Amino acid sequence: MRDRALVVDGGAALREDLERGVVVVPQRITVGRSEFIDDGNTEAYPGFYSLLRGGGVTATSTPSPGAYLEAFRRSDAETILCLTIPERWSAMHSTAHLAAAMLETEEGRRRVTVIDTGTAVAGFSLVARCATCLAETTPEPGAWEAAIRAACEQVRVYGALATLTYVARTGRVPALLAGISNTLRVRPVFRLVEGGSTGRVGLTRTAGGAIRQLERVAIEELGTAPQWLMVFHADAPDEAAELAERLSGALRVVRCENLPLSPMFGAHTGPGTIGFAALPWPGGSPPD
Repeated sequence: MRDRALVVDGGAALREDLERGVVVVPQRITVGRSEFIDDGNTEAYPGFYSLLRGGGVTATSTPSPGAYLEAFRRSDAETILCLTIPERWSAMHSTAHLAAAMLETEEGRRRVTVIDTGTAVAGFSLVARCATCLAETTPEPGAWEAAIRAACEQVRVYGALATLTYVARTGRVPALLAGISNTLRVRPVFRLVEGGSTGRVGLTRTAGGAIRQLERVAIEELGTAPQWLMVFHADAPDEAAELAERLSGALRVVRCENLPLSPMFGAHTGPGTIGFAALPWPGGSPPD
């Protein structure tokens, strides 16, 4: 990746690796009186969820244009692609655009292209990992960008919340509805579609029921095409391991990874969230 680089924020749960052309913009999250910096180090995530389970109220903020500009400067690649979550969810897309324009003015040349991936949670992480793999197998930067944009259109995300309490704090779900749902111990199962919109797959009362519903929708909607799966969890590793096992037995899986959910997303979904992102295996036929 000497001629190209990928820039993502901490929500991708991807560590910075300048040798491979991966640059990370840290995310700052306030939890009570503490500040958590998400730079893609998944080993630090359990500490965040411990604070969240302890009652810590969170507040997230968009990285500054300067943070993106500094990330762009850390790479001297001729082609830099910056991935962001949907613009409707965050100002990160417009902030990254501003930083890209600042770099162009500074250098007198355009090196950065900002891509709204149209996805979030593990879908964002999966597209980022796909981009790093495609960079090593796609000779031309233009074809690399086209392949990433195709992945953004193809990725699918499904998940199940343990509670609506944290989503209610974002204003996306009325507090009264969240309270009723929690009283009845109902777990919503959802899908995330292109552009950041969400839709309900079903309702369940148990983690086992959520896993069965996620398995069902995977079989119904993913078919027999070879898949790259990213199973995610917010401090629920045992449930995620069971989900990964069931999906691997029900689908044609080429690669299945298990990923702790970035605090950037976990702050809004809450602990106990599980789910998966799926992407048709890039490049046609899977390896033998």
